[in-house]
Amino acid sequence: MFRPKLALFSSPDEQSGKSLGLVIVYPGGGVKGQTAGTYAKRLSDAGFTTLVYDAAFQGASGGELHFLEDPNGNPDSVDSRKIDVVGIRAGGGYAIAAAKGDHGLKAVATVSMVEALHAAAAHITAEVKGAERASAPCVPPQPDDKTPRDMKEASDYYLTLRAQHPRAAEKMLYLIFPRLLTFDAFHLVDIFLTQPVLLIAGAEAGSPWHTEKLDKLFGGATRKLIVPKAAHMDFL
Repeated sequence: MFRPKLALFSSPDEQSGKSLGLVIVYPGGGVKGQTAGTYAKRLSDAGFTTLVYDAAFQGASGGELHFLEDPNGNPDSVDSRKIDVVGIRAGGGYAIAAAKGDHGLKAVATVSMVEALHAAAAHITAEVKGAERASAPCVPPQPDDKTPRDMKEASDYYLTLRAQHPRAAEKMLYLIFPRLLTFDAFHLVDIFLTQPVLLIAGAEAGSPWHTEKLDKLFGGATRKLIVPKAAHMDFL
């Protein structure tokens, strides 16, 4: 049974009593109390009504197995004609996928988008043969000089007092990896993604190729912003 935990930040327009709604999709391995919650609060302060949530199996939400990530898984104060979605890191891929199939989402924004993760077939095979269920860390627990900058900074963000959260275990079950690898957030975007799209990425990150790929696939974003000197984690 799925029991999602939500947080709503409301800031209705003083004249109409309605506001533009934003759904905030958090980075892979995160929870609503981290980056997504910060985005939600600040965008609410700017006049939007924002919804941030822990996905099923993640954070404070219910559902078993926990730490499972399955990509195949309306307040009166919000103008139903003005609901947009903002996706951060891996959440950017999910935001694009959601907008393709739901044109009730009127616009899309992605920040440091990442489309997919890597698999570990040996672990899955071992589990099929009776081994205990295993998980993989979302960020390196002990980065060294050879660790790419993005991953080193992700470790500093998620695994230290800077942003560590008791419900963000920063791990993912190996058994879900095949589903992630067969999930293509960009499939048929040239046909179905017709909403305005804002793409944001850091020029010095290792991930802007995801943003560039999407930009080319559907013929150009409404606006694309590549921030000079910014890396992947500078947007968190």
